[in-house]
Amino acid sequence: MDTGACLYTLTIEEAPSGLGDSASMEAGVTSVVLSPDGRFLAASSLDHMVRIWDAATGTLLDKLKGHKDSVYSVVFSPDGKFLVSGSLDKTLKMWDMVSLKLALGSSPPEFVEGRTPCLTTLQGHKDYVLSVAMSPDGGWIVSGSKDRGVQFWDPKTAKAQFMLQGHKNSIMSVAVSPAGTAQGGLVATGSGDWLSRIWSYERI
Repeated sequence: MDTGACLYTLTIEEAPSGLGDSASMEAGVTSVVLSPDGRFLAASSLDHMVRIWDAATGTLLDKLKGHKDSVYSVVFSPDGKFLVSGSLDKTLKMWDMVSLKLALGSSPPEFVEGRTPCLTTLQGHKDYVLSVAMSPDGGWIVSGSKDRGVQFWDPKTAKAQFMLQGHKNSIMSVAVSPAGTAQGGLVATGSGDWLSRIWSYERI
C-alpha cells in the first residue's frame, strides 16, 4: 500500500473439465477478502469453489469444495476462526480456519487440499445468496439474497434468527457498521431496486 506496486497476481490455473473455451469465464472470481490478521486471502468463484492463498507469499493453500453452484461472496469472522461463503445454491457455509492454521503450523506454505473443512451449512434463503457480512463482535452473520431478504444468522447454532424485508429486488450487497456492539448496530444494504437502505438492529 505504500508504493502501489503489484506484489502478486493470483490466478486459477486449472480449467474445469468439459468447459472448453468457457473455462476462464466459469472460474471467474466474484469476491475477495483478507483475514483480520492479514495472513490469508480468500476468493469465491463461479466454479463453485473458494480458494485460500497465503497473503505473504501468494501461495495457494486450499480449495474449499462443497457448494453446488457459483459462490458469490466470502467473509472472515472477526476473530479469524472461520470463513463464511454465500452461493447461488441458496446456502451459506462456514469453513474451519483453525484447522488450516494448525495444519500449516510453522512450515513453509504449500498447497494441500482439504485442510479447511466445512463446519456447517446455513439453509433458509429461497433464492441465490449474493452477499455476506459479519457483525464486528462476531455475533451475527448477515446475508443478502435474490429473495429480497436480509437474513441474520446465529453462527453458534447456524440457525436463522430474523429477516429484514423492504427492498423490491435482489440484495446485491450488505455491510455491517464496524462501530457496532454486542447489543446492536447498523447494517447497510444495496439492491437492484436502485436503493440503498440503512437498518438499525439490536439484540434483545
